[in-house]
Amino acid sequence: VWGLIGLGRQREDAVKEHGITLLKEGDPLAERAHALAASLGLRTRPWVGVMPHANAYAIGSNPDNALVVIGQPLLDTLTQAEVDAIIGHELGHVANNDMRRMGLARSFQNSLVWYLRFSKTAQEWARWILTWVSELYVLRLSRSREYWADAVGAALTSKEDMIAALEKLHQTPDLSDFERQYARLMFRGIASGSLFSTHPTLEERKSALQQETYLRQIPARRAAPSIGTPTALPDAKDIAYALPTDTK
Repeated sequence: VWGLIGLGRQREDAVKEHGITLLKEGDPLAERAHALAASLGLRTRPWVGVMPHANAYAIGSNPDNALVVIGQPLLDTLTQAEVDAIIGHELGHVANNDMRRMGLARSFQNSLVWYLRFSKTAQEWARWILTWVSELYVLRLSRSREYWADAVGAALTSKEDMIAALEKLHQTPDLSDFERQYARLMFRGIASGSLFSTHPTLEERKSALQQETYLRQIPARRAAPSIGTPTALPDAKDIAYALPTDTK
């Protein structure tokens, strides 16, 4: 229950705390994200925001109130196709409902710790084991979802564009304290190649894309509609983005 409540407040909290500038619906970047969402088959336009960090992420309890955030440094340095690949990756998280999956997994993990606080000596050992097992599971889940999101980004652009975007992001400075704190949400997170990583390494992600390990399992690969095409986007009555923010 608390996990669902937290997910419901995630978008509003992020806008207040992460230095995000929400884009208006007519903004070119928002239009691009909406066209990619329509190409992916989503019936809802996500909110789109820009932050000062060289990273990207998606949050929200479900596709109807999702927020896709991309860093201004990426917009300044990446090609349009590479930006599309990153947006596609984040939309992959939206389509796969990864935000809810990861949020509830973390809430379940926290509940193990909370409800075992009364434990005595023997139970404390059980709590320690359960906590670490759950942590390893959550981290494994986090790494797995990155492969699938990469595949969606590649399906909406190309695997070459997705790989190029990954390579450029991994050439940026080390993760900031903010990025480390929210590593599970970020396009580029902790990738040490160990069981304690939130993300696969760059080489692991590139290999999965090159071999199409996940990409060939994506059912449809539709090119993103061009901006300005009337049929590229859903009808306004089906779009949560068009609703006043205070109704969410």
